Amino acid sequence: MKRSYFIVTFIATHIFFIFFQIHKHSKIIRFSYQKQKNEQKKELLIQKIQELTQNLYELKKRSSIKKYAQKKLKMRKIKLSQIKKITPKTQPISSQ
Repeated sequence: MKRSYFIVTFIATHIFFIFFQIHKHSKIIRFSYQKQKNEQKKELLIQKIQELTQNLYELKKRSSIKKYAQKKLKMRKIKLSQIKKITPKTQPISSQ
């Protein structure tokens, strides 16, 4: 009786450990796929950051600002002779 109980318990424990190992292995595989997927997303995000940084530096360049102002905002250069000085009118100080 004790011997058969021991054998049944021994076999059941081993079967449990086999299923546990299979489950552990499947989780490891799933997490490795997830890790690969996250690393690919990370690489795409790093590439996107680099592209946006390059675009930012390009937009900060003086020549691109000038081009934007002239084409989009319809601004143009003015001559110094076109500038007029505006002085405020002085009001007499009233004494009370």
